[in-house]
Amino acid sequence: MDYIKKIDIEVVEARLGVDFRRNIISIGFDVAGHETGIAVIRTTDSYLILEIVHKFSIPNKVTEMDALDLFISQLDDFKLKMSQKYKFDENIIENCFFGKNVNTTKLLARCSGLVYDRFKGISNHSQLIMPTTARSNIRFKKDNPSSKGPQLKKEILNYINDALETKIKDDDIGDGIVLALNGLLLTY
Repeated sequence: MDYIKKIDIEVVEARLGVDFRRNIISIGFDVAGHETGIAVIRTTDSYLILEIVHKFSIPNKVTEMDALDLFISQLDDFKLKMSQKYKFDENIIENCFFGKNVNTTKLLARCSGLVYDRFKGISNHSQLIMPTTARSNIRFKKDNPSSKGPQLKKEILNYINDALETKIKDDDIGDGIVLALNGLLLTY
């Protein structure tokens, strides 16, 4: 078995309330300063297949430039592996937003740009998308309108796990899956 989960595509479409394009390969990047979650999902005429989940990790206590160098190293290694196996139809990258820390926003913007740069050559189409838009596109709605932080991440994981019949526990991977699913959408 060369995949994590294979599920009837119509079942997933019904659970999410969306329509997916068939015979598409999408990669989603939940870019972050310390933990970047990645997912590769493909569709066939009958199935949605969660092929790969992966994560980059950068230690918390490194300089900004060291963090960038570590990100680039992991990104280039991952690209080399992926380019030997895939030509992606869609490369969906989480767009950065300004929170409370300018330096974090700058690092996210740099890393997102690097993902775009490295993967545009092995992807037919690349797009930056805001996390709230990505969630909305796959019909995710908060259980509790005031959910934030860890509670919101838990709700997203539950939503993804229910739809795909998986047991993903890592919220960065869950966000990568949300982004990859966006690349499969018919309305995309």
